[in-house]
Amino acid sequence: MGKMKEKYHFPIATKVVDYCFDYFQLEDVNVDIELYSNYKSLKCWGDSEQISDTRYRIRICTDQSLRDFVATVCHEMVHVNQWVTNKWSGDGEREAEKLQYKMANKFWKEWK
Repeated sequence: MGKMKEKYHFPIATKVVDYCFDYFQLEDVNVDIELYSNYKSLKCWGDSEQISDTRYRIRICTDQSLRDFVATVCHEMVHVNQWVTNKWSGDGEREAEKLQYKMANKFWKEWK
């Protein structure tokens, strides 16, 4: 899959975050989305941080295919869910890696 135009990233990321809210049944949670135009500026495909008990930030690199971009948003939202529920093992990466493409594929099937 090729790269998409930058102007589409934020609306798609927002829809994926909303999808993840439903997927994990998250309520009263705020997620700030920051997009970075290339891998070098972020030094990874995505990351997340907990700002407070109800506020989180995800940062996503846009320099990847659309499928990988959606999966990266899902990956970071797994981490948000881990913080909200206070449930993970190790650093939480295994669960996030296991779910990211499963969730992305489900998003594509259900997206309207």
